[in-house]
Amino acid sequence: MGNRFRAGWLGLVVFVSLLGVAAERSFLFYTEYPTVVISPERDLSLEMVLQNLGPGPETVLLKVDGPSGWNTWFETSSYPTLQIGAVYLLPDPEKKTTIKFRARPPSGAKAGSYTFTLTASTADNKLSQTVSIQVLLQSAGTPETPKETKLTLSVTYPSVENPAGKDFTYDITIRNEADTERVVNLRAQIPPLWRAYFTPRWQTDTRITSLKIGANSSDTVRFVVTPPVGVDQGEYPLVFTAQADSDFASLSLKAVVTGTYDLRLAAEAEVSGQGDTRNIRAVAGKERVFTLYLWNAGTAPLTNLSFYATKPAGWEVTFEPDKMEELQPLSLTLKPEKVTVKIKPAARAIPGDYTVTLTAAAPQDRKQMDLRVTVGASMGWGWVGVGVVVVVVAGLTGIFVRLGRR
Repeated sequence: MGNRFRAGWLGLVVFVSLLGVAAERSFLFYTEYPTVVISPERDLSLEMVLQNLGPGPETVLLKVDGPSGWNTWFETSSYPTLQIGAVYLLPDPEKKTTIKFRARPPSGAKAGSYTFTLTASTADNKLSQTVSIQVLLQSAGTPETPKETKLTLSVTYPSVENPAGKDFTYDITIRNEADTERVVNLRAQIPPLWRAYFTPRWQTDTRITSLKIGANSSDTVRFVVTPPVGVDQGEYPLVFTAQADSDFASLSLKAVVTGTYDLRLAAEAEVSGQGDTRNIRAVAGKERVFTLYLWNAGTAPLTNLSFYATKPAGWEVTFEPDKMEELQPLSLTLKPEKVTVKIKPAARAIPGDYTVTLTAAAPQDRKQMDLRVTVGASMGWGWVGVGVVVVVVAGLTGIFVRLGRR
């Protein structure tokens, strides 16, 4: 009998202990605004608070029951926002986890009162909390009470122009007009394949997604946008947004991509590996043909190209053609263009090295190439020299003959 008594007493102690442990599990689920008023064209965004008061972590599942036709969901309250169906709560009675309940009325919804029941329950379904939310939907003709703006944005240069491959940078001032310090979350809407990030104005190596701004204070962030490689020329809209609590502000910006221009000049040997280099030989008074290769290494076409040369006095330099209406990027043409350059040294040019500078110029870009031209004497002057020598020798011979006879 004593053993049965002890066993029963132990069972009672275990049962009471288990009851005590079960009683310790607890969590809170609530909102500070159980009744809200919205207009038909606006979504409901309501902050909900969760607190785990128990000794261990809890996974809390979320559910909404409400009128049919409404689109409802839960999401995180910080950037980037994510749609969620459960929240993992660590055991910390002092920590409040804030999420958002979102609701969108159906098209054509009638004005009136709509009730939503929000349920949060533990994974084992042993604990559950419900919150009733009353939404007063105004009629389409009812003017909504203007909301005092407590978050404003400003920028000095809303439209920035850059060639492709360059970053677009905007310095944006954010003003918190609330009477308390707030965390401002930053977001951006950019074209597909573009990249964007935010930095403090004077700490460009630090990337951020939010910042604290004091009460009735301002701060400046740098919004940097990078277009993809090979982006087309044109104007691209950008949107910078900031959110603090329920305040939201946006700023429309513009990125203008102009393309790049990069004119290149080369000799035949530099392109094909054979032929003329930038050092050529010529004969005084004789025409020398040189092939100039050129291409556009940029992303936008060069227009109205013209060619000219800086040359020694008495020389002739001509180009065929001497003008080009357009030079498309090499990425489109896949081959360089050729220009025939005809160089004719002066007829009495002294043998030696001379410099001829070839220039290709367009309104968008210009390039120069220096040619070293080594000029040799013409064969005609060589025969003249031979004739002079023959005459001199004949004259001397005649003189010697006459003197010998005497």
